[in-house]
Amino acid sequence: MHIEKKTHADGSYYNLAVESYIDPLTQKRKRCSISFNLNTARAKAQARRELNEKIAGILEERESSQAEIAENLTFGELKQQWLDEWSVTVKPQTFEREKLVVNRVSDLIDDDILVKKITPLLIRQCLDNYQEVYQSTFTTMQHIKSTLNKIFDFAVLYNYLTFSPSQVVKVRSTVTDKIEQKERLEKKFLNGREVHVLIQELQNRRNPAYLDLTLFLIATGCRIGEAGALTAENIDFDKKTVSIQASLQSNNLRVNDYYLDTTKTSAGERTEALPDFAIAALKRCLERNKLMDDDHRNNPSDAFTYSKSIFRTEYGSPITSHSFREVLGRINRDLEKNCQQRYGFEWTKNVVPHSFRHIHISILRADPSIPLKEVQQRVGHIEEETTAGYTHLLNKSQKKSVKAVDEFASRIGILDVDTIK
Repeated sequence: MHIEKKTHADGSYYNLAVESYIDPLTQKRKRCSISFNLNTARAKAQARRELNEKIAGILEERESSQAEIAENLTFGELKQQWLDEWSVTVKPQTFEREKLVVNRVSDLIDDDILVKKITPLLIRQCLDNYQEVYQSTFTTMQHIKSTLNKIFDFAVLYNYLTFSPSQVVKVRSTVTDKIEQKERLEKKFLNGREVHVLIQELQNRRNPAYLDLTLFLIATGCRIGEAGALTAENIDFDKKTVSIQASLQSNNLRVNDYYLDTTKTSAGERTEALPDFAIAALKRCLERNKLMDDDHRNNPSDAFTYSKSIFRTEYGSPITSHSFREVLGRINRDLEKNCQQRYGFEWTKNVVPHSFRHIHISILRADPSIPLKEVQQRVGHIEEETTAGYTHLLNKSQKKSVKAVDEFASRIGILDVDTIK
C-alpha cells in the first residue's frame, strides 16, 4: 500500500490509500483505493484494513464469477476463446492451417459438451473413434492431439480446469504407422552420394538459380522463405556472412502479392558465416540477375516481374517453396526411372526444399567439436530439442561450422560446380 495526497475542489487535502491486485478473470493488474482525511498512524492502519477488506471482497466476487463461468463453460466456447487469443500471436498462414485442425477437433468432441465433464478417457475414445472412421494417419492424429493440448492448457491457465485432460493421452500408433512414418522421414534425408547425384541433375536444369539455391541451403540450413527474402544488401562479401532478417510469404498468393514477413521464430533473425562455395553461388546469381534485368529493360515483357531477390525464376520473381518443389519433383520422378541406369543405384528419396535444412544440421551434428548451441543459433531454432530432432553457445567466428560444411562439400564434389555460369 502507498499513500497519495489529493486535493478537493474546495482546495482542502485528503489522503488516498492505494493498492494493486491481479484480476483472476483477466490476469491483469488493477488498482483499488480508499480515501481518508487524518494523516495519523491510526488512520493509516484503519485505511489499510479497509483497503484489504475491499480487495478481498472484489476478489471473492470475481472468483465466484469465474467459478460460475467454469461450471457452465462448453467445449465450443473454450475452443473459440483459445482460438481468438492464440490467433493474434501467430502468422496468418499458421492460423489458417490451424483452423483446418480445429475443424477436425469439432468433429472429435461436440461443442455443447461441458468442459468440466471432459476426461482423459473421453478424449482417448474420441481420438480412437475419429481415427477409425476417417482412417487418419498417425501424423494427422498427432496434429489433432497437439491442438487439443493447446486448448486444454489454455483452460488450465484461466482456471477453468485444474489439469489438462489431454496431456496424459497418447496417440496410438501401430507398428505399421511407425514404419511408414520412419520411411517418410528417411525419404527426405539424403546421404552424400544422393546429394552428389542431385547436384549433377540440377546442373542440367535450364535455370541454374535452382542449383545455386540448393548449394546455399546446404551451406546455411536456411528455410526456403528466408532464402527467398534475401537481397544483395543481406550479404557481406568481405566478412563472408549473410544476415537473415525476414521470410518471403507466397503461399496461395499471386506474384505481385508476395510480401516479406518476420522469420518463423524470434531466433530466426541471425547472421551466418558462409563457406566459399556459398559465396560463389551468391555471386553467380547476382551476376545473372544483373544481365537478366538489363536484358528486360532493353526488351520489356509482360511476363517478367522485377525483383530484388537473389534467387529468382526465369521470369524474375523470387523462387518460392512451390516453384522449387516443382523442380525437385520433376527430378525425383526422373531419378526414380533412370537413377539405376545413370548412377548405378535405385532412387528412393523424395527431396523437398526442407531436405537441405536437414542436411545442413546433420552435417554439423555429425561433428562432435561443434556445440549443439552453435548449431541451434546458426539455423534459428529457439529450443535445443528442435535442433537435436533434425539429426539421423555460438562461437563468434562459426569457423567450425563453416569448416564442417566445406569438408562435406569437398567430399561429394560440390566444390567442382564453382565454375558454373
